[in-house]
Amino acid sequence: MQELDAAAIGTFGIPRLLLMEHAGLAVAQATFAVKRFGAAASPAKAPTPSISTTPIILVCCGPGYNGGDGLAAARHLCGWGFSIRVVLAGRVSQLREEPAVYAAILQRLGIPMTEYLNLDQIEQVDQWLSEDAVIIDALLGIGVKGAVREPIATLIDRMNRSGKPIISADIPSGLDGDTGLPQGVAVKATVTVALGLAKQGCVVGQGPTHVGELVVDPISIPRVLLEAPH
Repeated sequence: MQELDAAAIGTFGIPRLLLMEHAGLAVAQATFAVKRFGAAASPAKAPTPSISTTPIILVCCGPGYNGGDGLAAARHLCGWGFSIRVVLAGRVSQLREEPAVYAAILQRLGIPMTEYLNLDQIEQVDQWLSEDAVIIDALLGIGVKGAVREPIATLIDRMNRSGKPIISADIPSGLDGDTGLPQGVAVKATVTVALGLAKQGCVVGQGPTHVGELVVDPISIPRVLLEAPH
């Protein structure tokens, strides 16, 4: 999948920002569907919830491209009228180019965002987890190897214990994309929105017990790439 991403960007000239925009839209649609219908069937058009009756959605993002997908989803959900709060496991100032674009947009929109840098801040996160109705998991993607480190490991544990629906972007954070084994700890998602193609780890090992409902979205990657022999 990493090679296909690189080919979509380098060979076909599709900007990474565009791929991230489509990834965010896919995650946002699944989030809306889970809250509205209890499953991840995508709405036929952009939903228009009532702001006065809409629950708060907590978006937990890492510092990499997976986190950028979560920030993009937050922008879409905000535009549809949802109340959004963002936990960023890193510093805004250290985000890569594309995630930084979305972080700047969310800041201009006045969306509450806290930089979660150490375990001393877990009480703030716990408060938001107790108040918010739905969680988006965009902490760690398929490029992360080795045991999940703090403070993200504790955040994942608290997310799992919250009892709230969790929508994971691409793969549940902490789940190895090849083996399907938790890397110390892994999110147990209600829905996983696989971006481009489903990762092997979603269907082998302990993957099926972590991904929940599996949805696959091509996020505008050319079909010739997705259907090529791998």
